[in-house]
Amino acid sequence: MTPREKEDFCDWLAALFSPPERETVEQLRMDAIPSRMEGYIKSLGGDCAWLIGFTPLWESEALYHELEKEYDRLFAGPVGGCVSLVESPYKPWTRDGECHVSFAGETGLLMGDSAVHMAAIFRQSGVEVPEKFTAWPDHLVLELEFLSALYGEATDREVRQFIQDHLDWIPELKKNLLRCQPHPFYLSAVELLNFFLSRERERLEITDNGKKSVH
Repeated sequence: MTPREKEDFCDWLAALFSPPERETVEQLRMDAIPSRMEGYIKSLGGDCAWLIGFTPLWESEALYHELEKEYDRLFAGPVGGCVSLVESPYKPWTRDGECHVSFAGETGLLMGDSAVHMAAIFRQSGVEVPEKFTAWPDHLVLELEFLSALYGEATDREVRQFIQDHLDWIPELKKNLLRCQPHPFYLSAVELLNFFLSRERERLEITDNGKKSVH
């Protein structure tokens, strides 16, 4: 995949983990998403069977309401229904040894170190966080949109650092999602996300060790 294709791929992933929109669902029904994703997955050596969740046969309006209901069941609320799409709850609230509040090392809380860091990144980059995300700037959708921007503007080292710092919790997200018996759509989405990031870690590790990088 080229950097431009990775930008596109991350934007699609961000859309898949956003609340369902009729336009996205219509593209799904018309096979626009599966067709594009298939080429990307093949280029990375992945399993195109993961796309099965994106190939429903029912009408788009029915699918829209189906996904809307499932999104609410799985992800509604700041820390999620069954599953949170926010990074902070997956990690200790802070790793700052100078912080002595009683809950400093607890998980499941919002606005932890990762949120503070993401907010700082957005400020430094001149990116305004949408109002609906101000309480959780480390939401997966924002992180994927930022990763997309990095593929267009940053070095491999910067991409690697961002994935390492802010997308290392995705295997845990996948594990939690599987426990909730998700709709095939969201199962496919998390499989693709986890696979893409694992491939990028492998590629960027090679790059960081001074060997040739193959996009």
